[in-house]
Amino acid sequence: MNTSTNQRISKDNYFMKIAEVISMRSTCISRNVGAVLVKDNHILSTGYNGAPTGLPHCTPDTCVRKHLNPGEKPELCRGVHAEINCIIQVALHGTTIEGNTSLYTTTFPCMSCLKLIINAKIKRLIYKEGYNMENIVKADLLKYSKIEIVKLS
Repeated sequence: MNTSTNQRISKDNYFMKIAEVISMRSTCISRNVGAVLVKDNHILSTGYNGAPTGLPHCTPDTCVRKHLNPGEKPELCRGVHAEINCIIQVALHGTTIEGNTSLYTTTFPCMSCLKLIINAKIKRLIYKEGYNMENIVKADLLKYSKIEIVKLS
């Protein structure tokens, strides 16, 4: 029960906590990422990173990138990123995301996901952990995209 001594968490923190729980479903051996796509304060879809649907999960034996640096040779990864899975789920169910749409993700998107987010016309991107933030091309894309970026601590 909510009393005057209890504080409700903000909607941004609420949806980020959901993304954190979703990240627990990740099947990636190196980074667990969760994402929530929200429109007008209602959850449209969720996603986590891992092998494509119906394929075996990644393991230390099957991961070809386990000895590479983060972001190095992403084309070798067989996993689908959380943000992409979120957008795929919306598309599979025929729901439009154009409008007042926000994406909550536990880790800032990679370059490929960021381009997809821009083209999907998502208005706000809320993240918890940075990833490859020094990438100048990524910074340029963000500047011209006009997406509102929010970092939660």
